[in-house]
Amino acid sequence: MWRRAAAFTLIEIMVVMVLLTVIVIGLMAMFNQTQRAFRAGMAQTDQLEGGRMFADLILRDLQQMAPSGQTNGVNFYAEIPNYPLLQQVLPGSSIPRTNVLENLFFLTRFNQTWNGIGYFVRTNSIFGLSGNLAPAGTLYRFETNVSVSQFDDRGELPYFTFLNATNRFSISKVLDGVVQFRVRCYDPNGTLLVGNYGSFLSGNNMTNNFVVITNSFVVPGEVQSYAFSNNVVPAYVEVELGVLEPAVLKRYNSIPDPITRSNFLANHAGNVELFRQRVAIRNVDPSAYSQQ
Repeated sequence: MWRRAAAFTLIEIMVVMVLLTVIVIGLMAMFNQTQRAFRAGMAQTDQLEGGRMFADLILRDLQQMAPSGQTNGVNFYAEIPNYPLLQQVLPGSSIPRTNVLENLFFLTRFNQTWNGIGYFVRTNSIFGLSGNLAPAGTLYRFETNVSVSQFDDRGELPYFTFLNATNRFSISKVLDGVVQFRVRCYDPNGTLLVGNYGSFLSGNNMTNNFVVITNSFVVPGEVQSYAFSNNVVPAYVEVELGVLEPAVLKRYNSIPDPITRSNFLANHAGNVELFRQRVAIRNVDPSAYSQQ
Protein backbone atom coordinates (compact mmCIF):
# COMPACT_ATOMS: atom_id res chain seq x y z
CA MET A 1 0.00 0.00 0.00
CA TRP A 2 1.47 3.34 -1.08
CA ARG A 3 1.31 6.34 1.25
CA ARG A 4 1.77 9.97 0.17
CA ALA A 5 5.11 11.41 1.49
CA ALA A 6 4.83 14.58 3.59
CA ALA A 7 6.32 17.70 1.89
CA PHE A 8 6.12 21.52 1.81
CA THR A 9 3.76 23.04 -0.64
CA LEU A 10 4.90 25.73 -3.06
CA ILE A 11 3.02 28.38 -1.11
CA GLU A 12 4.77 27.41 2.14
CA ILE A 13 8.19 27.59 0.48
CA MET A 14 7.40 31.04 -0.93
CA VAL A 15 6.26 32.26 2.49
CA VAL A 16 9.52 31.05 4.07
CA MET A 17 11.56 32.73 1.35
CA VAL A 18 9.73 36.02 1.89
CA LEU A 19 10.31 35.82 5.64
CA LEU A 20 14.01 35.05 5.15
CA THR A 21 14.31 37.96 2.69
CA VAL A 22 12.74 40.36 5.20
CA ILE A 23 15.07 39.13 7.95
CA VAL A 24 18.18 39.49 5.73
CA ILE A 25 17.14 43.00 4.61
CA GLY A 26 16.60 43.98 8.24
CA LEU A 27 20.00 42.63 9.24
CA MET A 28 21.67 44.46 6.33
CA ALA A 29 19.96 47.72 7.28
CA MET A 30 21.06 47.30 10.88
CA PHE A 31 24.61 46.50 9.74
CA ASN A 32 24.69 49.58 7.49
CA GLN A 33 23.44 51.79 10.32
CA THR A 34 26.05 50.36 12.69
CA GLN A 35 28.78 50.84 10.10
CA ARG A 36 27.64 54.42 9.43
CA ALA A 37 27.61 55.22 13.15
CA PHE A 38 31.08 53.69 13.52
CA ARG A 39 32.46 55.76 10.63
CA ALA A 40 30.84 58.92 11.99
CA GLY A 41 32.34 58.21 15.40
CA MET A 42 35.78 57.64 13.92
CA ALA A 43 35.50 60.85 11.85
CA GLN A 44 34.52 62.84 14.93
CA THR A 45 37.37 61.28 16.88
CA ASP A 46 39.83 62.29 14.15
CA GLN A 47 38.35 65.79 14.09
CA LEU A 48 38.63 66.19 17.86
CA GLU A 49 42.17 64.79 17.80
CA GLY A 50 43.13 67.30 15.11
CA GLY A 51 41.67 70.15 17.15
CA ARG A 52 43.48 69.05 20.30
CA MET A 53 46.71 68.70 18.37
CA PHE A 54 46.38 72.26 17.10
CA ALA A 55 45.52 73.53 20.58
CA ASP A 56 48.69 71.96 22.01
CA LEU A 57 50.80 73.26 19.13
CA ILE A 58 49.70 76.88 19.29
CA LEU A 59 49.78 76.85 23.10
CA ARG A 60 53.49 75.96 23.06
CA ASP A 61 54.20 78.54 20.36
CA LEU A 62 52.33 81.45 21.92
CA GLN A 63 53.69 80.89 25.40
CA GLN A 64 57.20 81.50 24.05
CA MET A 65 56.30 84.89 22.53
CA ALA A 66 58.84 87.57 23.42
CA PRO A 67 59.03 91.36 22.89
CA SER A 68 61.76 92.52 20.55
CA GLY A 69 62.44 95.83 22.30
CA GLN A 70 62.68 97.54 18.90
CA THR A 71 60.31 100.06 17.37
CA ASN A 72 60.72 98.37 13.98
CA GLY A 73 60.35 94.85 15.37
CA VAL A 74 56.87 93.36 14.84
CA ASN A 75 56.32 91.36 18.03
CA PHE A 76 52.76 90.32 17.24
CA TYR A 77 50.46 90.86 14.32
CA ALA A 78 46.93 89.60 13.56
CA GLU A 79 44.62 90.80 10.81
CA ILE A 80 41.39 89.85 9.08
CA PRO A 81 42.22 89.85 5.36
CA ASN A 82 39.73 90.91 2.72
CA TYR A 83 38.05 87.71 1.54
CA PRO A 84 34.50 86.33 0.96
CA LEU A 85 32.86 85.92 4.37
CA LEU A 86 30.92 82.87 5.49
CA GLN A 87 27.79 83.32 7.58
CA GLN A 88 26.30 80.20 9.12
CA VAL A 89 22.86 80.07 10.68
CA LEU A 90 23.14 78.32 14.04
CA PRO A 91 20.80 75.38 14.75
CA GLY A 92 17.66 76.49 16.57
CA SER A 93 18.38 80.16 15.92
CA SER A 94 17.90 82.72 13.19
CA ILE A 95 21.06 84.63 14.19
CA PRO A 96 23.98 83.89 11.85
CA ARG A 97 27.58 83.45 12.97
CA THR A 98 30.16 85.23 10.83
CA ASN A 99 33.30 83.14 10.48
CA VAL A 100 36.68 84.81 10.01
CA LEU A 101 40.05 83.49 8.84
CA GLU A 102 42.84 85.64 10.26
CA ASN A 103 46.55 85.90 9.58
CA LEU A 104 48.62 85.53 12.78
CA PHE A 105 52.32 86.28 13.32
CA PHE A 106 54.50 86.61 16.43
CA LEU A 107 58.12 86.48 17.60
CA THR A 108 59.88 84.05 19.88
CA ARG A 109 63.53 83.90 20.89
CA PHE A 110 65.87 80.98 21.51
CA ASN A 111 69.39 81.89 22.64
CA GLN A 112 70.88 84.06 19.86
CA THR A 113 68.11 83.42 17.33
CA TRP A 114 64.83 85.23 16.75
CA ASN A 115 62.05 83.03 15.38
CA GLY A 116 59.06 84.33 13.44
CA ILE A 117 56.01 82.04 13.62
CA GLY A 118 52.84 82.50 11.63
CA TYR A 119 49.51 80.78 11.06
CA PHE A 120 47.17 81.35 8.13
CA VAL A 121 44.44 79.64 6.11
CA ARG A 122 44.77 79.28 2.34
CA THR A 123 43.04 77.32 -0.42
CA ASN A 124 45.89 76.94 -2.91
CA SER A 125 49.64 76.50 -3.07
CA ILE A 126 50.38 80.25 -2.96
CA PHE A 127 50.82 81.19 0.68
CA GLY A 128 51.70 84.89 0.72
CA LEU A 129 49.37 87.86 0.48
CA SER A 130 48.42 86.75 -3.04
CA GLY A 131 47.21 83.37 -1.81
CA ASN A 132 43.56 82.58 -2.44
CA LEU A 133 41.02 82.59 0.38
CA ALA A 134 37.67 80.84 0.46
CA PRO A 135 35.11 80.06 3.21
CA ALA A 136 36.99 76.83 4.01
CA GLY A 137 40.66 76.00 3.56
CA THR A 138 43.80 74.48 5.02
CA LEU A 139 45.55 75.89 8.08
CA TYR A 140 49.31 76.26 7.63
CA ARG A 141 52.11 77.04 10.06
CA PHE A 142 55.04 79.20 8.96
CA GLU A 143 58.41 79.55 10.69
CA THR A 144 61.54 81.52 9.88
CA ASN A 145 64.54 82.59 11.94
CA VAL A 146 67.27 85.21 11.89
CA SER A 147 70.30 85.77 14.05
CA VAL A 148 70.27 88.48 16.70
CA SER A 149 72.73 90.56 14.65
CA GLN A 150 70.49 90.39 11.56
CA PHE A 151 67.46 91.23 13.63
CA ASP A 152 69.14 94.26 15.21
CA ASP A 153 69.66 95.67 11.73
CA ARG A 154 66.23 94.76 10.36
CA GLY A 155 63.73 93.95 13.08
CA GLU A 156 60.86 93.85 10.59
CA LEU A 157 62.54 91.14 8.48
CA PRO A 158 60.74 88.06 9.96
CA TYR A 159 57.37 89.80 9.59
CA PHE A 160 57.87 90.72 5.93
CA THR A 161 59.19 87.22 5.25
CA PHE A 162 55.91 85.89 6.65
CA LEU A 163 53.79 88.21 4.50
CA ASN A 164 55.51 86.97 1.35
CA ALA A 165 55.89 83.36 2.42
CA THR A 166 56.19 81.05 -0.59
CA ASN A 167 59.04 78.78 0.51
CA ARG A 168 57.54 75.36 1.21
CA PHE A 169 60.45 74.46 3.47
CA SER A 170 59.22 77.16 5.88
CA ILE A 171 55.57 76.11 5.74
CA SER A 172 53.87 73.01 7.14
CA LYS A 173 50.30 71.85 6.85
CA VAL A 174 48.36 71.67 10.11
CA LEU A 175 44.68 70.97 9.46
CA ASP A 176 42.13 70.73 6.61
CA GLY A 177 38.57 72.01 6.56
CA VAL A 178 39.12 75.15 8.65
CA VAL A 179 36.24 77.65 8.45
CA GLN A 180 37.07 79.74 11.53
CA PHE A 181 40.40 81.08 12.76
CA ARG A 182 39.75 84.04 15.06
CA VAL A 183 42.33 85.84 17.25
CA ARG A 184 41.62 88.22 20.13
CA CYS A 185 44.09 90.01 22.42
CA TYR A 186 43.72 91.03 26.08
CA ASP A 187 45.60 93.31 28.45
CA PRO A 188 47.07 92.21 31.83
CA ASN A 189 43.67 92.80 33.48
CA GLY A 190 42.00 90.38 31.09
CA THR A 191 40.19 93.16 29.23
CA LEU A 192 39.69 92.78 25.49
CA LEU A 193 41.82 95.27 23.59
CA VAL A 194 39.50 97.37 21.46
CA GLY A 195 39.59 100.91 20.15
CA ASN A 196 41.69 102.65 17.55
CA TYR A 197 45.30 103.43 18.43
CA GLY A 198 47.47 105.29 15.95
CA SER A 199 48.63 104.00 12.58
CA PHE A 200 50.53 100.83 11.82
CA LEU A 201 53.64 101.48 9.78
CA SER A 202 55.47 104.65 8.86
CA GLY A 203 58.08 103.53 6.35
CA ASN A 204 59.57 100.48 8.03
CA ASN A 205 59.13 101.76 11.59
CA MET A 206 56.31 101.20 14.01
CA THR A 207 54.76 104.49 15.07
CA ASN A 208 53.29 103.10 18.32
CA ASN A 209 54.07 100.42 20.84
CA PHE A 210 50.87 98.73 19.85
CA VAL A 211 48.10 99.42 17.36
CA VAL A 212 44.53 98.19 17.51
CA ILE A 213 42.02 98.89 14.75
CA THR A 214 38.51 97.94 15.82
CA ASN A 215 36.25 99.25 13.09
CA SER A 216 36.66 96.40 10.66
CA PHE A 217 35.73 97.10 7.05
CA VAL A 218 35.60 93.33 6.53
CA VAL A 219 33.56 92.19 9.55
CA PRO A 220 31.69 95.03 11.32
CA GLY A 221 32.18 94.90 15.08
CA GLU A 222 35.30 92.75 14.91
CA VAL A 223 38.84 93.89 15.60
CA GLN A 224 40.33 94.43 12.16
CA SER A 225 43.98 94.14 13.21
CA TYR A 226 46.43 94.02 16.12
CA ALA A 227 50.07 95.10 15.90
CA PHE A 228 52.59 95.16 18.76
CA SER A 229 56.20 96.36 18.73
CA ASN A 230 58.93 97.63 21.07
CA ASN A 231 58.46 96.07 24.54
CA VAL A 232 54.72 95.31 24.22
CA VAL A 233 53.10 91.93 23.64
CA PRO A 234 49.52 90.83 24.45
CA ALA A 235 49.02 89.59 27.99
CA TYR A 236 46.55 86.97 26.78
CA VAL A 237 45.77 85.68 23.31
CA GLU A 238 42.50 83.88 22.63
CA VAL A 239 42.35 81.66 19.57
CA GLU A 240 39.18 80.08 18.20
CA LEU A 241 39.33 77.35 15.57
CA GLY A 242 36.37 75.93 13.63
CA VAL A 243 36.80 72.67 11.69
CA LEU A 244 34.35 71.00 9.32
CA GLU A 245 33.41 67.35 9.71
CA PRO A 246 35.27 65.21 7.12
CA ALA A 247 32.10 64.08 5.31
CA VAL A 248 30.86 67.66 4.93
CA LEU A 249 34.30 68.81 3.81
CA LYS A 250 34.39 66.07 1.15
CA ARG A 251 30.99 67.15 -0.13
CA TYR A 252 32.08 70.81 -0.09
CA ASN A 253 35.20 70.05 -2.14
CA SER A 254 33.11 68.22 -4.74
CA ILE A 255 31.05 71.34 -5.52
CA PRO A 256 32.68 73.33 -8.35
CA ASP A 257 30.71 76.59 -8.14
CA PRO A 258 31.99 79.00 -5.40
CA ILE A 259 28.53 80.47 -4.67
CA THR A 260 26.96 77.03 -4.36
CA ARG A 261 29.81 76.02 -2.06
CA SER A 262 29.19 78.97 0.26
CA ASN A 263 25.45 78.31 0.30
CA PHE A 264 26.14 74.68 1.16
CA LEU A 265 28.36 75.61 4.12
CA ALA A 266 25.92 78.26 5.33
CA ASN A 267 23.45 75.50 6.22
CA HIS A 268 25.95 73.27 8.02
CA ALA A 269 26.84 75.21 11.16
CA GLY A 270 26.02 72.10 13.17
CA ASN A 271 28.82 70.24 11.38
CA VAL A 272 31.54 72.61 12.60
CA GLU A 273 33.54 71.65 15.69
CA LEU A 274 34.79 74.72 17.59
CA PHE A 275 37.93 74.80 19.72
CA ARG A 276 38.74 77.86 21.83
CA GLN A 277 41.48 78.57 24.33
CA ARG A 278 43.03 81.62 25.96
CA VAL A 279 46.82 81.52 26.31
CA ALA A 280 48.66 83.50 28.98
CA ILE A 281 51.86 85.05 27.61
CA ARG A 282 54.82 84.51 29.95
CA ASN A 283 57.01 87.39 28.77
CA VAL A 284 54.45 90.18 29.04
CA ASP A 285 55.55 93.40 30.74
CA PRO A 286 52.50 94.89 32.52
CA SER A 287 54.24 98.25 32.91
CA ALA A 288 54.33 98.61 29.13
CA TYR A 289 50.56 99.08 29.16
CA SER A 290 50.63 101.84 31.73
CA GLN A 291 52.63 103.94 29.28
CA GLN A 292 49.90 104.01 26.65
